[in-house]
Amino acid sequence: MLAEPLPYRVRAFAAEKDGELLGVGGFAYLPSGTVGAFVIMKEGARRHRLALHKAGVAALAEARRLKIPRLVAMAEPGVEPAARWLRRLGFRETQVDGEQVFVWEA
Repeated sequence: MLAEPLPYRVRAFAAEKDGELLGVGGFAYLPSGTVGAFVIMKEGARRHRLALHKAGVAALAEARRLKIPRLVAMAEPGVEPAARWLRRLGFRETQVDGEQVFVWEA
């Protein structure tokens, strides 16, 4: 039993190709009311770009179904394909407190 509630909750999805787990991603519901999008990929998963993109598109469809109006994400620093992928999924770049973030709106 936890002594106090967790600071946020998540709704996560697994991305796989031919039974191989490529990564986990989803939505993090933060105490501030912000909903963040996250992805954690295993080593070498980036070579499965199409499968990962389909998983991202499916996650955004789920966000629409759940009526999540806005998602916020940060690209992994130094990984240019991460920023390109967020743009391709429909996230737009903006600055928040001097940091580059990406925002998707339904």
